[in-house]
Order: sequence, then structure tokens, then C-alpha cells
Amino acid sequence: MAEDMYAFSRLDGAFQRTKSLLWPIRWGFWLRLALIALFVGGGVSFPNTSGYTFGEGDLPPGVAESLPEIAPLIIAFIVVMLAIALIWWIIGTVLQFVFVDMLRTGDIHIRPFFGERLGKGVRLFLFEAVLALILVLAMMALIFMLVGLGGPGIGVAAPLMILAFIPIILVAALLFGIVFLLTTDFVVPIMIHEDCGVIEGWRRLFGVMSGQFWQIVVYIVTRLILGLIAAIVQAVIVILALLIIAIPFVLIGIVLLAAIQAGNFTLLLALLIPYLIIAIPVALLIAVPFVTFFRYYGLLVLEGLAPECRLLPE
Repeated sequence: MAEDMYAFSRLDGAFQRTKSLLWPIRWGFWLRLALIALFVGGGVSFPNTSGYTFGEGDLPPGVAESLPEIAPLIIAFIVVMLAIALIWWIIGTVLQFVFVDMLRTGDIHIRPFFGERLGKGVRLFLFEAVLALILVLAMMALIFMLVGLGGPGIGVAAPLMILAFIPIILVAALLFGIVFLLTTDFVVPIMIHEDCGVIEGWRRLFGVMSGQFWQIVVYIVTRLILGLIAAIVQAVIVILALLIIAIPFVLIGIVLLAAIQAGNFTLLLALLIPYLIIAIPVALLIAVPFVTFFRYYGLLVLEGLAPECRLLPE
């Protein structure tokens, strides 16, 4: 382990390149990179409400009886949402390649590269979709296995069985997360350099990993730790920014409440729209340095692991 660890030695280079690209501020650059951040990560996240289960008592009176009538609308809504999610996912995978192209050429424009990288983006989407499907099917199989093993008399043993499988679930999720991480950080640049598909890119990466196993391990650990720290710092900055942006809207809301005195909160809800129009771009702009740093970092580490795969200019 006395050899140079690229996970450590490339940190300063990634920071300097990020600073050189983003400073002095050129708003055109920042806005395009903010759009990248929206699709590839580092953008706005929403709270997870999947842990709440709705009971019949949660529905307004008469809604339960009308469910058969509105079922087609619900299904259509779900289908539309799934279609939007798939299109969003595909755009995100294409922009993974576009982002690398932007950094390697210094041309911070999306349109010139998007059409060229559409095919590779679709391949990456299919690869990620298959991995996600495998993970979901594995989780479902685990649940069915628990139900089958427990049978009707599972009783008190059910929570214990679930607790016993939690470490397995966490390990599986971590492994899949590492695969996604290595695909984004290393396989995508390899696909660009070698002009190949995802599977061939992974074969090339396996060749690199076979001779530099500890370099990869140290990179993964360092990348995960830095990602966690960056997520915390970014969240704190975003929350502070959103609170500052909210101040004038809160003051306007107080004035409206004092003026209307009728308890009509419709006008107050209308303030949410301009607030979000300002807040979401601000949150994405805050994400730009983080997203850019990590993409430079991955490219520089890959350059150390496989000098022939160098994409960034001197």
C-alpha cells in the first residue's frame, strides 16, 4: 500500500479544475451545469412518504365508494407518471455522457453533444434498468420467502425474521450502489474513450481492476465518505438559502393575513409558486460545484488507473 493512492492524490487536481471552470462566475456555464445537476444528481430531493400506509378512514366520505369509477383515471395518471419518470431517466443517462464531453472539451453546451450520445445513453439506461429490476425482484423474492417460511403461524417470529434479513438487504443495496457508482465514474468515460457499449466498458474496467484492486477499494471508500460529507454540506447550504429566500414571502403572507382577516389561505398558497420558481434553480446552482468536482475527481482517478483512458486536457 506504499504506492501512490489515486483516490487521495487526485483530490487537489479535481478541486483546482472545478475552481478554474466555475470561477470567475459565468452564469451561462452555471445554468447549463445546473440543468445537468437536475438530471444526473445533486439536485432537489423530495421526502420519502412511502412508509405511510393509507387506511380506509383516511379517505374523505364517499371517495371509497367512487373508487371503481375513478380507477381508470388513477391508472392513466400512474401510467403518465411512469412514462415521465422513464423519459427523465433516459435523459439523465444521456447527460452522463454529455457532462463528460463538456468537461473534456471545455465546450459547456448541451445541444452539440446530446444527439451524438443518445445511443450510448439508451444503452446505459437499459443496463441500469436491468440492474434495478434485478434488485427489485430479489427484494420481492426475499419477502415471498419470508411469508412462505412463516406460514399462517408466523406470529411473533415475523419481526425477528425481518431483522435477520436486514443486513443482507443492506449489503445487497450497497453492492448495487457500488456498481452504479463505478459505472458512472469509470465505465461512462471508458465508453466514450473506446467508443464501446456498457458491457465492453465493464470488461475494460475489470482489466484495470484486476491489477489495481486496492486502488479501486480505496477509491470506493473515499468516494462514499466524500459523497456523504458533500451531501450534508450541500443540504445545510440549500436549507439556509431556502430559508433566506422564504423571508420576503413570509412577510408578504403576514401582510395578506392581516389584510384579508377572513381566513382565506388561497392567496397564501399562491405565494408558493413564485417561491418554488426561485428556490429550485437556487438549489440546483448550489449543487453545481459538488457535481462538477465529483465528475472531475472520477475522471482524474481513472486517468491514474488507466493512463491510456485520459480524457481531460493538460
